[in-house]
Amino acid sequence: MPGTLDGCRCIVTGASRGVGRAVAEAYAGGGARVVATATSADHLTSLRAAAGPDVTAVALDLRDAASVDRAAAEAVATLGRVDVLVNNAGLLGVRAPLADYPLEVWDEVLAAGLTGTLRLIQRVLPGMTDGGAIVNVTSGAAGRPTWGAYAVAKLGIDGMTRMLREELADRRIRVVAINPGPTRTAMRAAAYPREDPATVPHPASRVGPFLAVAAGADPGWLVQAAEWAGA
Repeated sequence: MPGTLDGCRCIVTGASRGVGRAVAEAYAGGGARVVATATSADHLTSLRAAAGPDVTAVALDLRDAASVDRAAAEAVATLGRVDVLVNNAGLLGVRAPLADYPLEVWDEVLAAGLTGTLRLIQRVLPGMTDGGAIVNVTSGAAGRPTWGAYAVAKLGIDGMTRMLREELADRRIRVVAINPGPTRTAMRAAAYPREDPATVPHPASRVGPFLAVAAGADPGWLVQAAEWAGA
């Protein structure tokens, strides 16, 4: 979709690899200005080299409230306004039944995947354009037994998406959850260590709905990227 995002100003979290990197590259390739985040700005060096000068690297650790506040302020100041916020960053934690789940890991996963995400949304919203978009990356593992804190975080993301969609309707802000489906990422490799990564689609094949929403589409509160036209 070259040119369709000219002038669009976007934030993409967890952009150093996987789905986040693919989305950031696609946005920059479509003409958008992008603030890409990772826990260290150094992790974004190869993304900036590949995507060009329209990508700005910002450090963000969603588990740290001060980091979230700094990153949001820096991103808004860099872009001037925010048209699209893609909440992709998160942690897998460990796969275990809730009855046995280590609570120190639970706290980390929920802090990154849910609480920190909401804090970022709250900090970015004053600088977001009316009619803009918030895209929350969800998963088919939401609510799935033995997936522990990650499944609970994604279940929370789904609920938060539906709530924000109604609560921000007066500003015409489209809030959409996108499930990339099985995708060749480091997180999936950790979750399925016996799987051959070559049998799983590359993240670049899942960016269609992310591009469409950034360009103004409103496909509803939940999108399955694997079923998107042209996927």
